[in-house]
Amino acid sequence: MPNQKLPTQILLATDLTARGDRPFERATMLAKDWKADRTILFVSSAKKEVDLSKVEAQLVQTYGTDADDCNLVINYGKPPKIIAETALQLKSDLIIVGAARHNNISDFFLGTAVDHLVHHAAAPVLIVKQRPRADYRQILVATDFSDFSIHALHTALRLFPAARIELVHAFHVAYEAWLKSDGIAAEMRAEAEKEMQQFMDGLELTGDDRARITTQLIEGNLHQSVYTRLDNGNADLLVLGTHGRGGFVQATIGSRASEMLGWSPVDVLMVRKPA
Repeated sequence: MPNQKLPTQILLATDLTARGDRPFERATMLAKDWKADRTILFVSSAKKEVDLSKVEAQLVQTYGTDADDCNLVINYGKPPKIIAETALQLKSDLIIVGAARHNNISDFFLGTAVDHLVHHAAAPVLIVKQRPRADYRQILVATDFSDFSIHALHTALRLFPAARIELVHAFHVAYEAWLKSDGIAAEMRAEAEKEMQQFMDGLELTGDDRARITTQLIEGNLHQSVYTRLDNGNADLLVLGTHGRGGFVQATIGSRASEMLGWSPVDVLMVRKPA
């Protein structure tokens, strides 16, 4: 069974502009729920010295007096590297960043640098896209039945103990372009159902956690399946493990990660399984 301890340290990376209000608000909500401490990290170019008093004043001006309750860290260098290093030093349980384009904190999520943060940060990374209106209540977790997706699911259950979880697995019918047999499709679905049942049986869940999970098997492409569920459903958070079997690797790391983050209409939590 995973450790059920709630997070106590949240690291929020910001560029100090109003575009960071959504991740700031989400960090505030989570800190209140978890009774956790918040640390704001501002990463500046290594060539530009930062005036601490001006940064503190900008925080209050942009985010209000609630920023007074946050710890402040200023560091220099490339944001993905510095965020990961700072989170490790502070033993952060969660890293929160924004998803707005055209700023030095979030633009890196649109390219290969997402690899660096997710691969090197020990803590899960929450990319906030929506304006927070309430706690996360309906979470979609994509699974390929790997150990990495098991860890992602356990993390979602631990961080959000009041949320309901929809566990989605997409299976592919081989040679569907020319093989039109309904029998083959039924056989593939039956195999996927068996795998899902074995997966659930091996999770060692409490009764309460098991009751929070509904499973969904979808025939087709994983990425399209996840998008369809998010577009048509009530999910307010997408959770992805950062490794997996087959195509799931490309779904969660590298070029496909920026693609999924780009089209996801909801916040995304990226979870890396510890070594």
